[in-house]
Amino acid sequence: MDTDQQPNDMNPAEALAWLVEMGADEIVGEVAIDRFAASIVVEKAKPVAVETVRPATLPDQSAANAAAQADACGTIEVLTQALNYFDANPLRKSATQLSFIEGNLNSPILIMGDRPRNEEDRSGQVFAGKSRVLLQAMLAAIDVKIDDVAMMNFIAWRPPGNRAPLENEIAMCMPFAVRAIEIMQPKVILSFSAIAGEYLAGGDASIIRQRGKWQAVGAAAFMATLHPDELLKFPAQKKLAWRDLLAFRMKLDELKI
Repeated sequence: MDTDQQPNDMNPAEALAWLVEMGADEIVGEVAIDRFAASIVVEKAKPVAVETVRPATLPDQSAANAAAQADACGTIEVLTQALNYFDANPLRKSATQLSFIEGNLNSPILIMGDRPRNEEDRSGQVFAGKSRVLLQAMLAAIDVKIDDVAMMNFIAWRPPGNRAPLENEIAMCMPFAVRAIEIMQPKVILSFSAIAGEYLAGGDASIIRQRGKWQAVGAAAFMATLHPDELLKFPAQKKLAWRDLLAFRMKLDELKI
């Protein structure tokens, strides 16, 4: 099956095959839901706006001051602005643009990415391209609309060559991610990759060992699963992601979300 094909583009047999490939062998609710009846459209990104005019004065840009700068921000808009001009982070110099937060900031659901890849770097979206298409299909399969959730990257700038972020880069980005969660106050967080769970909840550095386990980030229930980009490279792992999505759906039902 073409991995770029969305569920709404498939005939019933193809849609069933897609779910089987995802490892869908359990029923979540008592009443069947036609998850492919409504058309799935990938909307243009609506990231939090960043002013194009640099402030006249800037605070100290040392890495040690990142937490103080983040704590001083009372809204997501101000936080995004502060992060956009935080020159101490070397990723800012090599990336094209900030890829931090988008979506419904009042949602009780927060979807987290680890870091931007090439397409996110170009678009400013948290998830972009084929990864966004797959993410939207994954959420739709558990009756969650991508337009109804908040989305955030733990690391807001693309590391050169799409490599993993370095410790000093993480240290300068983490206060902004923590403050964003404090401001938005989500009830449940689904993280795609292990990095957020490792640094925010003390989870295992391996996504295979961390995935599917409930942790806590502040007052929010937190779970990590495999990133759509990894699932596109290794389709056999979709079964693991599907099990995590089922557990996430059960948590949403438990919290009446």
